[in-house]
Amino acid sequence: MPFVSVVIPAYNAAEWVAETIESVLHQTYNDLEVIVVNDGSTDRTVDIAEEILRKGRFPYRIVDQENSGPSSSRNRGCRTARGTWIQFLDADDLLHPRKIEVQVGEQHANPAADVIYSDWQHLRWAGRAWEKEKYVNTPLIGENALADLLQPSNFIHLGSALFSLGALRRVGGFDASHWLIEDVELGIKIAMGKGVFVKTPSAGPLFWYRDRPRSLSKSDRTEFVEGCIRNAKLVERYVQHTQSCSEKIIEAIIAVYWQGARYFAEKDWRRFEQILADIEALRPEFLPAGPLRLRALSRVLGYRNAERASVFYRRLKKLRRHSA
Repeated sequence: MPFVSVVIPAYNAAEWVAETIESVLHQTYNDLEVIVVNDGSTDRTVDIAEEILRKGRFPYRIVDQENSGPSSSRNRGCRTARGTWIQFLDADDLLHPRKIEVQVGEQHANPAADVIYSDWQHLRWAGRAWEKEKYVNTPLIGENALADLLQPSNFIHLGSALFSLGALRRVGGFDASHWLIEDVELGIKIAMGKGVFVKTPSAGPLFWYRDRPRSLSKSDRTEFVEGCIRNAKLVERYVQHTQSCSEKIIEAIIAVYWQGARYFAEKDWRRFEQILADIEALRPEFLPAGPLRLRALSRVLGYRNAERASVFYRRLKKLRRHSA
């Protein structure tokens, strides 16, 4: 049976880390270790983690480092790991008790797999307790992995997957300079290296993501959008270099660029123009997919002028609301 290393980056996670570690200690799979990477915490994260892990049945280590961000912490954990498979788990998220067992079973059926993933679900704070969202995230990566990975509906949360340590080493792990959308970037690099993505069927989610209002992913919307664009550009450069550009990949890249263009149209017109240039390089006669009014206006004025008119209209509506 493969040995699995659970890598938990933790920064000031005293409020959450106990439940997170408990979800690891309750795993039905026995051949695993737990590595907590303390990313310069100033609260009781380490004390709480140590207390709970000492009572558990799995070997563990707590690795200290100066605050360097989640990507650096995960890389540090991988360098410390003894396992051939890695379970990344943020210090506020939760695993289903059979999560690792089920996915390791899939690895036996698909020995060429590099990433084994499953359905997952958001948890949202309802005032007094965490509640599960009604819908379950059901990513599916097919033969055109690069195109699929760029689609939001196929987002594989790190915690919902197992990663082969060999695949992580082949791509150099995470880019430590990136703090947002670094998980999608990792998947893209694995796909570019011909990595194999395998989905494990399950009756429900095997991983839960605590969607906190102050989470890192929500800390800077502009950087989040730029991260999405950066990943799309990474795919574009790769397919152009390898001459493996399909229509599905082009559509996926343009969709990401267009969402970025719409975001920056209201905030930074110069950045909008830069992104639009990337879109038009791929599709000179670009028309947005929607909304219908914007698409219709783009047919008459061109997308650039239609978006400018839309921005003016939205700002005018805001002024009217404020003056009412």
